[in-house]
Amino acid sequence: MTNEKSRIALAASALCSLLTACFDAPPPSPDYSPFGTAGSASAGGTTSAGGSLASAGSGFAAGQAGSFATGGTFFAAGTGGSLMSGGGGAGAGGLGGDGGGAAAGTSAGGGGGMAGGATTCPAGLTGAGVVKVMKNNGTFSLTRDGAPYYIKGIAGGSNLALAQQYGVNSTRTFGSDGIAGILDDAKSHCMTVLLGIGLSQKPEDYSNADFTNGKRAEVTSLLATIKDHPALLMWALGNEINLGADNQTAWTFVNELASLIHQQDSNHPVISVLAGANVTAINHIVQWAPSIDAIGINSYAGVVGTNGQVDKSNFAGPIVITEWGPTGHWECPNTSWGRPIEETSGAKGRVYKTRYDSFAHTGRILGDYVFLWGQKIERTPTWYGMFLETNADLGLNGESLPTVDTMASAWSGTTVANRAPDVTALELSGQEASANVVVGAGQQVQAQVTVTEPDGDTLSYVWEVLEDPAQPDLKGAPEPREPRVGSPQKGTMPSITITAPSQAGQYRLLVYVLDGKGHAGTANIPFRVN
Repeated sequence: MTNEKSRIALAASALCSLLTACFDAPPPSPDYSPFGTAGSASAGGTTSAGGSLASAGSGFAAGQAGSFATGGTFFAAGTGGSLMSGGGGAGAGGLGGDGGGAAAGTSAGGGGGMAGGATTCPAGLTGAGVVKVMKNNGTFSLTRDGAPYYIKGIAGGSNLALAQQYGVNSTRTFGSDGIAGILDDAKSHCMTVLLGIGLSQKPEDYSNADFTNGKRAEVTSLLATIKDHPALLMWALGNEINLGADNQTAWTFVNELASLIHQQDSNHPVISVLAGANVTAINHIVQWAPSIDAIGINSYAGVVGTNGQVDKSNFAGPIVITEWGPTGHWECPNTSWGRPIEETSGAKGRVYKTRYDSFAHTGRILGDYVFLWGQKIERTPTWYGMFLETNADLGLNGESLPTVDTMASAWSGTTVANRAPDVTALELSGQEASANVVVGAGQQVQAQVTVTEPDGDTLSYVWEVLEDPAQPDLKGAPEPREPRVGSPQKGTMPSITITAPSQAGQYRLLVYVLDGKGHAGTANIPFRVN
């Protein structure tokens, strides 16, 4: 995710593009000769190189952007671990991760199955894994070994067994560390992998021989070792490099890497991932990186307008929604003192459904990767993860949230047998967050959460108060958990009386609603103490 200056710059760039004043000459028309024609399983298709979470997160003019980034990757070698290290328990069937990923992985992952039966894959992913982009009368589709393949993907690698049960068929990495183990693990769960190759957002790196030679060597090594792995779906060159390196030198290098992959791997398309459907950046790909087969778009609230935004560009090829999720902290309302107001978990569940229904199987979209199938701390411990953290102090064990239920239904077409609690509101001193709640130091105030339990399960409640200072923009990197004020409180009622901190400052009250069956709902409210 990007800071305000980046968003302003991108907005200006997008406006410039719309006014057709950004180019000395119009970009050339893209050539889609590498694509097969409909019905031809062997014709066409090409390769690609992946995106890296090393690039910063996004933000984009008119709400079109959003994404996460760190200097590391979501994955590292090994199996059986959690999505990322640095917190959390070992996710059943998950992937190992390094500290550069998005903070703690999940563990328990939520109980309950699908009504009507689970997806099975006893033999693992089968076939050679030849992937082609097919063009038919201006529309596009993906095939794997000649069969239609719409991407139902997750960004994150924990709880793969649960994802498989719910119908997920692909995962995404943001770098190539440990990719052999990741591909093997995905194969065992009948999933493919969008392989990310980390590239820089710093324009000067593309004139640095050490950087460019290192990336050439990385791609060359991967081609020699994993290009024929049956779980490889596509290569993704860079993640949001348009946030800083949206220039001819950078895109020419991306094109060089794409061409290198095409020369040695004709069985897997190559994409590059952008922060938002930025028309200027898309046109730069058309002009300077014509070997790219499809574009990846990271977008949050703006994902609903992706097809329309891309239609404004000169790009005539297919799209992959490579990252999408809740309303981003740069897109939401703020308190009067500038703290972002997070949606309740119930609201997120409905937002995910609305957004997915708006873009899935529409336009030129080949599929998507929902964020985040795991957990991370960014602005709050609950903003982006589809699972809770594992936290012994709070009694949390990686419970699944309503967004998991939403996507399970979207992927499989069936209803989860046991669903997460539906949290719709949280009040402190009779006020919601939009009222800019201010209390006195040491004041006794009541908190009330509104929740519906769809399956009649007995609920328990965990409450905590965290410091909530203005935070630096870490561009999607894992953030530290803010200090807790006092001890967490647990109970069986949806209301509680808390004592406000004795020191003036900015704080946030969080509530976790647990159903005892591996599912949870959440809400939080920022408040100020005078």
